[in-house]
Amino acid sequence: MGFGLLSSCKSNDDTELELEFESTAIILGFDIALCPCCGGWIINIDEQESDNRFSELPQDSNIDLENAIFPISVKLNWSESDAFCGIGIVIESIELIE
Repeated sequence: MGFGLLSSCKSNDDTELELEFESTAIILGFDIALCPCCGGWIINIDEQESDNRFSELPQDSNIDLENAIFPISVKLNWSESDAFCGIGIVIESIELIE
């Protein structure tokens, strides 16, 4: 009887590890233009052609931007940044959309 109770318990580990994302986006590539507000990786968030920019991914990201073939579809959590003349973002978490 004790075995039946133990085997029917569900672990919360799987649900705790699954991250919810607030947005989807497309990373278009690196901006090589030479202007004060240029540079960084170009990203369009939630189907808006906003051309936001970011400079780095979170350390735990498995995305290799240097060797990627663009565009890349991702889901992410992010916040606004003053970088790149106000069109910068900080990516808090990110995952490829397969």
